[in-house]
Amino acid sequence: MSTPTAIVDAHHRAYAEKNIDALLATLADEFVCAPLGGDPWLTGRASARAMYTANVEDWPLANTTQLAAMALGSVVVRRDHTVAKDPAKGSLDSLAIYTVRDGLIARLDMAPREGDEAAAVALATRQLAAYNEQQLDEHCACFAEDIAVSDLGAAVTLSGISAYQARYAAMFAQHPQNHAELVQRVSLGSTVIDHERVRRTPESEPFEVFAIYTVREGRIARVNFVRAT
Repeated sequence: MSTPTAIVDAHHRAYAEKNIDALLATLADEFVCAPLGGDPWLTGRASARAMYTANVEDWPLANTTQLAAMALGSVVVRRDHTVAKDPAKGSLDSLAIYTVRDGLIARLDMAPREGDEAAAVALATRQLAAYNEQQLDEHCACFAEDIAVSDLGAAVTLSGISAYQARYAAMFAQHPQNHAELVQRVSLGSTVIDHERVRRTPESEPFEVFAIYTVREGRIARVNFVRAT
């Protein structure tokens, strides 16, 4: 069976070649495409065919450069710079999160391009440093009053800064040596995705996560987690 990264690479090749049948062959029957944290744009292969057929006609590519990529379990993250064949259309960067199940792309979440990327990265850096120092107030100050936390593509499991602060106060008390190592970071606009390797103690086996931070009005408004399986 192909790896998730290989499936995503095949998807991009098919798009560049305007091969819609090959592109659809990389998608699951129940494929969902959505803005990160928003309601789906489309569900199912039939809707995907219409979308991609229009896209390859409206935005034929001169070239695509992969600026960054990382993978964890069934999830692949890519930031790409795309140049249109039509000079009037210019170029753009995209940040895409692919979830692969049973060898096919089951979900595609697209991060918005808008936002102050440098400020978002600085905020993600600040909250991670405070997390590792277990400075609870400084850590929580990076998050919005209505912070929402969930696994990627799943229902919200924690809502509001009071609940967030209580969760991390308990975690810091239980694991006073907890530490998250930043393995890799990919960002675009108001979205920062950190690949973190976490150890509860220096001697314990680490576990790995993607933490997907969405920044709004100078605070982290949503965190979506991807956990290695």
